[in-house]
Amino acid sequence: MMQLLEQISLWARRWSTYLRIRKELETYTDRELADMGMSRADIGRIALEGAALVKMDPARQARAEESRPALLRQRFSPYL
Repeated sequence: MMQLLEQISLWARRWSTYLRIRKELETYTDRELADMGMSRADIGRIALEGAALVKMDPARQARAEESRPALLRQRFSPYL
């Protein structure tokens, strides 16, 4: 159940980030977007890419890592 809540929280943070990026990029003029190397058609994709960079809260990620069995933490550590 806790993992489901963490996933929902992550999804909500990503959605919030997507909307914030999209809203900001839509305020720029076509000229300003062109100066940054993008067009209006790129706004949705760029917002999605930015939202995908949002990761789980580090404290929650550490708790999730601690709840895994010790053997799995050693063998499949993401830091190896």
